[in-house]
Amino acid sequence: MTIVNGVDAPPINVTRALAGFVVQLRRERIPQDQFMYVQSSLLDWIGCCLAGTLDPAASSLDTVMQIMGGEQHAVVIARGRRTSVLNAVLVNGAAGAQLDFDDIHPGLIGHPSAVLAPTVLALGEWLGKSGREIGTAYAAGYEVMVRLGLAMEPNLYNRGWHATGVLGVFGACAAAGKVLGLSEAHLTSAFAIAASQAAGLRELFGTPSKCIHQGKAAMAGVLACLWAKEGVASSPDIFGGRNGLRVFSEPVQSGPALEGLGERFLLSETCYKRHASSGSLHAAMDAAIALRDLNGLSVPDIDKVEVVTHTLAADLARDNAAPKSAFAAKQSMHFSVALALKEGRGDLDLYTDTVVVDPIIRALQERITVTGDASMQYIEAMPAQVTVTTRSGRSLTLRVDAPKGRPSNPMQWDELAAKFRMLAGPILPVDRQEEVVRSLSDLDNLSVARLMSLLD
Repeated sequence: MTIVNGVDAPPINVTRALAGFVVQLRRERIPQDQFMYVQSSLLDWIGCCLAGTLDPAASSLDTVMQIMGGEQHAVVIARGRRTSVLNAVLVNGAAGAQLDFDDIHPGLIGHPSAVLAPTVLALGEWLGKSGREIGTAYAAGYEVMVRLGLAMEPNLYNRGWHATGVLGVFGACAAAGKVLGLSEAHLTSAFAIAASQAAGLRELFGTPSKCIHQGKAAMAGVLACLWAKEGVASSPDIFGGRNGLRVFSEPVQSGPALEGLGERFLLSETCYKRHASSGSLHAAMDAAIALRDLNGLSVPDIDKVEVVTHTLAADLARDNAAPKSAFAAKQSMHFSVALALKEGRGDLDLYTDTVVVDPIIRALQERITVTGDASMQYIEAMPAQVTVTTRSGRSLTLRVDAPKGRPSNPMQWDELAAKFRMLAGPILPVDRQEEVVRSLSDLDNLSVARLMSLLD
């Protein structure tokens, strides 16, 4: 029992509370300075998805689903065809995640837009929704997904689960439920149905199959809502049940999930990526680039490099000091810091199998050490301090707590638009690129069907 004003009260049903929030949320309750992050995240994700469609693994998944067929509900982005909503969110969700270039939330330790964007766009197109409606649904899904992350992390991550896959089903479910107009009772059941499909293991990190986490999470959330809308019943409290979410992480704390729900929005905590790599690496990369540029360093000048970072980032670095593929390189502190020192940037075109075997990069990797510091607080990012010792004996040190793209060091709309154009350039003609940017800058008045027609 819970004690309220000295009196026993029944425990809070977190599932029902979150469902009620989603059902009752209205666009006018979302402050504009929060809603603008929905616009930014949709633009950022669409760029990532367009570029991700060029990846062989994303293409092969599309081939599998094309063979399976499907009603023509929604656009399969950059594939020139349409398919069922379930298949579209799976394929688009996987493509959007494939480059590991999409946004993150530090407390979630995962990627919100990776599951929310494909969900609201496919359903919005199918059902003829407006940008105002899908934007509200995105915000609802974001709050549910991120708040559950705050309630369960870092225990979930430390057990080997990938939050984007496990908790993404609830974000997608909340967003889909909002678009579909589910009742509180139906959405409560949908959360439980989604929970039984939740999955995603960190063991897949550094492989081309990791993208299945995002695609399946979006698909699971939509499927759960469609079935629940038909009236099927399920667990009344999947979050608080003895065999519910506690199997992923224990304890599941109701406080972070519910505190300020509906009054304090977390969208402004979204972090965007300047570099095409794991967000855990960005502080060290920014520090390395700054040391290089400020001191005119070149690789022959460098004797050794020491990176001190958050313990979680150091743990991730331990088994990936010499990556053998572009996918593994995106998770490698050693490769990414070497790349930053050599090239002065961490753009997508540098994370390739060819650059991974560059002898200059490989030699520099071997002179990099990474250690964890438990005193480094993980707030906006996993902070890092980089020390470069030159062959002449100079010692150059810089610490970065908030790399570019974090809320206290944000990427502005123009910067995100430039990133979008870079990603979309090989796929979309310039006129379509510009219409996408313009239409998303005024999300409330956007036609989802028109937007998706630009991306087919």
